[in-house]
Amino acid sequence: MAIVDYNKRTGGGASNVSTNRRYSDLNLDFIKNNATQDISPLKDLDAVKQSVKNLVLTNFFERPFHPEIGGNVTAKLFEPADQFTAIDIRNEIKQVLLKYEPRVDQVQVAVYDNSDENAYIVEIAFNVVFLQIETEVSFNLQRLR
Repeated sequence: MAIVDYNKRTGGGASNVSTNRRYSDLNLDFIKNNATQDISPLKDLDAVKQSVKNLVLTNFFERPFHPEIGGNVTAKLFEPADQFTAIDIRNEIKQVLLKYEPRVDQVQVAVYDNSDENAYIVEIAFNVVFLQIETEVSFNLQRLR
């Protein structure tokens, strides 16, 4: 889950209040920053993209104290590879993002069957609410067993 940092500044005497939000999240690739010798955090758009991907790939009962969070999409990979399973995966992804990711809206999901590799190609397009940026995340869903 990402951290939201709220910075409020007021102008001299006037009631102008502007709010800057910065989303930050731990980079799960654990890439080291050469200057600080620490893990570089992901900021804003990259943090939201990682959060979307993590929510989709999380199964039920994987998060301690929150067994309801997750897309449970990987459980669908053992179903017959057909159009109905792809539609079911698409619906699960939309549902989990609308329920647990308030930073995105206008979610569009496309799931393509890649039968040659026993996988599905998932493309998720969404709008980041605060940044007003449209972006896309794509990845392969593949069975591990």
